[in-house]
Amino acid sequence: MSPTPAAGPDSGRRWLMLGVTALGFVAFTFNWFVMPGTFGGVAQAFSSGLPELALLLSAFVGGYAVMHIPAGFLAVRFGLRSTMTAGLALEGASTALAALAPDYRTLLVLRLVAGLAASVFAGIGIAAVSAWFREREHALAMGVVSASFSVGVAVGLYLWTPVLDALGWRAGLAAAGGTAFAVAVLVGSVYRAPDGTAELRGTVLTRGSIRAVLGNTALWRFGLAFFVGYGGYFAVAQLVGTFALDADYPASVAALAALMAGVAGLPGSLVAGWLSDRSRRRRAWFTAFLVLQAAGTLLLPLLGPGGLWFAAFLVGFGFNGCFAIWQTIPADVAGVPSEHVGTAVGLLLTVGGVGGFAVPWAVGALTPGHGYPAAWTAVAIGTLACLAAVATPVRRRQVRTPRAAPAVP
Repeated sequence: MSPTPAAGPDSGRRWLMLGVTALGFVAFTFNWFVMPGTFGGVAQAFSSGLPELALLLSAFVGGYAVMHIPAGFLAVRFGLRSTMTAGLALEGASTALAALAPDYRTLLVLRLVAGLAASVFAGIGIAAVSAWFREREHALAMGVVSASFSVGVAVGLYLWTPVLDALGWRAGLAAAGGTAFAVAVLVGSVYRAPDGTAELRGTVLTRGSIRAVLGNTALWRFGLAFFVGYGGYFAVAQLVGTFALDADYPASVAALAALMAGVAGLPGSLVAGWLSDRSRRRRAWFTAFLVLQAAGTLLLPLLGPGGLWFAAFLVGFGFNGCFAIWQTIPADVAGVPSEHVGTAVGLLLTVGGVGGFAVPWAVGALTPGHGYPAAWTAVAIGTLACLAAVATPVRRRQVRTPRAAPAVP
C-alpha cells in the first residue's frame, strides 16, 4: 500500500493540494451545468426544440458515465496529475470550442467529448485528494470535494446566467470553457503526489491488479448500498419542483425546494466528513446519512407546502453526507492502494451512475399511474432496502500491485 502522509512538513502541503483540486471540481461541475443557461440562444441559432436541447444534456451525461473505469487505468499508467489535468483541460477546451459550433450536430459531439473528459477528472481528482488524506481527515477532505461540486453546480446554473445574458451564449460558453482550461493549467502546475509515492506518477497496469480492484467485494457492497440513494437524489433534485407544481403549490415553494436540495450539500458533506473522521466508523455514518436521505424522501408528500423545503433539505443533506463518506471507501475500507483508487472510485461511480439513470426513469414511469407520493415512498423504501448490502461488517481486503515503474514524464 502507498504510505500515508505523516504529520510534519507535508501537513500544510496536503491542504494546498486539496484546495487546488477542489477548485478543479468547481470548474468541472461549472462547465457541466452551464449549458441550460444557453438553451435560449442555442434554440434560436439552430432552430432546436426541447428534445434536441435535452439531448445536449444527455450527451454529456452519457460520456460522463462510460469513462470512469478507463480513466482509472489511464491514471495508473500515466499518473494522477497528468491524467486529471488532461481531463479538465479537455473538458474546458470542448466547452470553449462549442461556442464556435456551426451546427447542432457539432455542438452535440462536443458536449459528448466534454462529458468523457469530465469523467476522467472526476474520479482521478478524488484519487488525487485521497493520496494526501487517506487514513487521516479523509472524509472531511472528501466533504470539501463534495461541497466544491455543489458550488460548481450553483455557478453553472445561477451565477453564470448574468454573464450569458450580457455576452450571449457563444461568448459566455467560450468564457466558461476558458476558465476551466485555466484552472486545469493551475492544477497541473501546483498539484504533486506525496513524497515517496513514485507509483502515483505512473506505474505498470496488469490484468491481475485490474481483476483485484474490480473484484473487490467491499467496493461492490458499498456501490450497491448506494444504488437507489444515488439515483434517488437526482430524481428529487430534478423533479421536486415539478412535484410541487403538480400538487398546486405556489411556484415559490417549488423553487425553494429545488434550491434546498442543492445547497444542503454544502453543510451535509462537511458535517458527515467531520463526524466520520472523528469516530472512524465509516459504515455506521454512511448508514445514518442514507437513512436521513430516505426520511427526507418519505416526507416529501407529507409535509405540505410549508415543509417541502425541509424535506428537500434532508434529502440533499443526507445524500451529500453519504457521498463524502462513500468516496473514502476504496482507500479506508476496501484497502485499495493509492495508484488504483481512481479505478476503484470509477467502479463506485459507474454502479451509482446506473442508479442515477434507473431511479429517475422509474419515478417518471411510476408517477402517471400512481402519483408522486407513491413514487417517493418507493424510492425511500428502495434506499433503505439497499442498506442490506452493508448490513454486516465489511472485511478489509488488501489489493496487491506490481512494483512501481519509473515515473512517466
